[in-house]
Amino acid sequence: MLTQLYPFLDPSHITAGLIDRLRVLADDAAHLQSVSPSLLQTAPLLEYWVPVQRPEGVRLIGQVEDRMIITSPLWFADPSGTWIRTLSRFYRLGSPANPGEASLISSLRIEPHDTRDDHEPEDDV
Repeated sequence: MLTQLYPFLDPSHITAGLIDRLRVLADDAAHLQSVSPSLLQTAPLLEYWVPVQRPEGVRLIGQVEDRMIITSPLWFADPSGTWIRTLSRFYRLGSPANPGEASLISSLRIEPHDTRDDHEPEDDV
C-alpha cells in the first residue's frame, strides 16, 4: 500500500508538532506575496545547496553555518531565487553548489536522520 512506500502518509505519524508546523506554514502561505524583509533577515542562509527528490518531496541539501543539513520538504520557492519555505521555516538561498559539488552531494545517500533541518524536532521528519 501507499504507506509502505511513503510512511509519512500514515496518520499514525501525525504529531502535535507536525500539526503546529502545518498551521504556521498555512499562515505563512497567506502572506507569500509580500514576505517581510525582517523575517528573511533572521532566516538561516543556506549555501552550496542542491535539490534532491525524496519520497516525501523535494528537499535541499546544503550548508548552514558550516554544518551540512537536509531541509524538510519544500513547499514554496521565490521565483527570483532568494528564499524558500520548507515545512519547518524560511531559508535565504545563497550560492548553489557548483556542478561538480552538486553531482557529488546528490549522489550521497544522506538521510534525514544523518543530518537534520536546522533545529528540526526529531519526531517531525
